[in-house]
Amino acid sequence: MMVKNAFMSSSKKNQAGFTLIEMIVSLAIFSISVTITIGALLVLIASNQKLQGEQSVMTNLAFAMDSMTREIRTGTNYYCDEATDYNQGGPNNIFKSGNNQDLIIGLDTNSCEGGVDGVNIDLQGISIIEAGNSITGVDDRILYFFDQTDPDNKTLKRKVGAEAAQSIVSSGLVIENAEFFVSGAPPKSVGNNLYQPTVTIHITAREIDNDKKYYLQTTVTQRILDL
Repeated sequence: MMVKNAFMSSSKKNQAGFTLIEMIVSLAIFSISVTITIGALLVLIASNQKLQGEQSVMTNLAFAMDSMTREIRTGTNYYCDEATDYNQGGPNNIFKSGNNQDLIIGLDTNSCEGGVDGVNIDLQGISIIEAGNSITGVDDRILYFFDQTDPDNKTLKRKVGAEAAQSIVSSGLVIENAEFFVSGAPPKSVGNNLYQPTVTIHITAREIDNDKKYYLQTTVTQRILDL
């Protein structure tokens, strides 16, 4: 009988488990660890989304700037112009769809060293005669301009000849401001040196759902032979 009682007492001791206090402490530690982990994960996700948004903005801006500068650099007969709206100047408004830049401007040139020169100017940009035999044809004028006639849809546009203008930035990007500073048009000859015109482009943009602004600026010099 004594052997049996000793065996039962030993079995009871080996079956001892966690106390309620130990369970509560363990659960509290686990909850704190999960909360910290989830918080860190949410911060990483938010940071990743922010970086993706910034990368998207800069990619769009870089593409727009590169497409403009490539054609401006090799183009000729720089003509900078501005207007208060699409109807200003009637048939002589180069920004209006259907108006042929080539017929309006021809081979004329015009500088705008001060950028936008006036109050309430909603349209401003530079028209060039493209170089070489491209898919748009020979001697077609290409117009790059900032359009803020619609305050809720400010954008950069490209217009070829008399065709309708097309936006060159994505719909998720808002162009807050853009200016074209053109100097030295037409090229000036001093002695044996030919001083080529330059174009400085300044762009301020943001994401459509974000107020953070991004600034981009570049200067282009016309690439023509100086012999």
